[in-house]
Amino acid sequence: MTTAMTTAWARLRADDRGSIVFGWLGRLTLILTVVGLICFEVLSIVVTRVGLEDMGQTAGDRALTVYAESGDATLAYFAADQYVSKEGATLVKKSFTVSDEAVSFDLKNTAPTLVLFRLDATADLAEVHTTIYAEPFVQSSSSP
Repeated sequence: MTTAMTTAWARLRADDRGSIVFGWLGRLTLILTVVGLICFEVLSIVVTRVGLEDMGQTAGDRALTVYAESGDATLAYFAADQYVSKEGATLVKKSFTVSDEAVSFDLKNTAPTLVLFRLDATADLAEVHTTIYAEPFVQSSSSP
């Protein structure tokens, strides 16, 4: 019986090459890679959107400050555009309006994704657009 058990054990070990484990592990690795890539792409777009809105508020504050000091809308545009360009985004010139009460303009930027912005079919998904509306900060005076 010992010889029969040894022969059966040797045959079992020869048949078991781990293909089930490696196949399952390979599928799991592929699924986790795809899910991780999708999460990175979405997170990159969200972070770019939040950064673009913050950048737009700062550019709006600069435009309002220059407009309050000079009264010139062109100088206000250049102040906002200079800041936005330095940060890597684009200010849409046709959308820029400024007055004593507020400034409004559109910004756009491309999210640094791994795949989306590289393919022509999905490049639009990596483009982030936002409209900025900023009002001057008015400090209220408190009377004692």
